[in-house]
Amino acid sequence: MNLKRSLALGLLVTAIFGATAFAQTTNVRIAFNGFGGVAPLYLGQDAGIFKKQNLALEMIFIPGGSLSLQALIGKSLDLLMTGGPPVVNAYLQGAKIKIIGGVINLLPYTFVTIGDIRGAEQLKGKKIGISRFGSNTDYVVRLALNQFAVPASDVQIIQVGGSQARLVAMKSGAIHATVLSPEEAVVAQKMGYRVLLDFIEKGIEFPHVNFVARDDFLDSQA
Repeated sequence: MNLKRSLALGLLVTAIFGATAFAQTTNVRIAFNGFGGVAPLYLGQDAGIFKKQNLALEMIFIPGGSLSLQALIGKSLDLLMTGGPPVVNAYLQGAKIKIIGGVINLLPYTFVTIGDIRGAEQLKGKKIGISRFGSNTDYVVRLALNQFAVPASDVQIIQVGGSQARLVAMKSGAIHATVLSPEEAVVAQKMGYRVLLDFIEKGIEFPHVNFVARDDFLDSQA
């Protein structure tokens, strides 16, 4: 499955840069917010898919969709792999960007709380950590609160940063809950935290990881 996905992503990238692919090596700066969905690109590099098309991928980790979108809009990046909510927010604010492909289309998050919180009713008045406002984590936290029938006004939603920063914040007591990937949730449970809601079990369709590009960049590659 990873090889098939790598081939598909390789075809997408080479299709975008096809006009110059055979003339000289083209450097492609691609940012990502997390390691979910990005592994096939690294596999594609190892398999030589991009090298055969004279493409050199520079993979850049930027925590948070909102922050990485600023880099894309500011022309520091060629492509961005990020979630749907920050893209929609930026587009509605006038950003000339497009989603040109999807990588993960399910909601792969779990809502994790400190051990003392055993039910949704105990979330009232608590601090919930997200990466940044307008990000995937912001959207998913609000979706979880809706599932719990807890108004967002009854909790404090706080910008903390990436998943590691949020786990540190939970350990220090700065926040009482957050959303994490399944792999991170396993680590959190070993630390004594509790999974209050598993979105994976619900199978909710969601544009979790997408390829995003600026309109002017796409025009330049036409």
